[in-house]
Amino acid sequence: MKLKRRNKVAAEFNMSSMTDIIFLLLIFFIITSKFTPEPILKVLLPKGAMSETTKQTIEVVVSNDLEYTVNDEKIEFDRLPGALDAALTQNPGATVSIHGDKRVNYEKVMDLVYMVSELGGKPVLALKPVK
Repeated sequence: MKLKRRNKVAAEFNMSSMTDIIFLLLIFFIITSKFTPEPILKVLLPKGAMSETTKQTIEVVVSNDLEYTVNDEKIEFDRLPGALDAALTQNPGATVSIHGDKRVNYEKVMDLVYMVSELGGKPVLALKPVK
């Protein structure tokens, strides 16, 4: 009579060491990869000349009581387009910095932005810097 072996080899594989190796490789590739994206097109730009001109700004302030000032000169709303047009003709290409009180209805500020853009200016809404 033949005796059979009762010891069979198990066909199982221990995955704990494999997961350790995968995590180590993942950490290695994350650390060695570049975090800044490469530009799609590499373009050499020409060097510009230093400009001595400074951009002029025209400052318009709208108070809570709907009082308007253009470069620290108090103006009524009816005369505001003429004053802005005169300031823009004196400083062509100037940006108009609009300072609106936070309590004022911002429809009035947006009317002012629209008025400046109609006169050919570049309106910019000024904000209080966050500290």
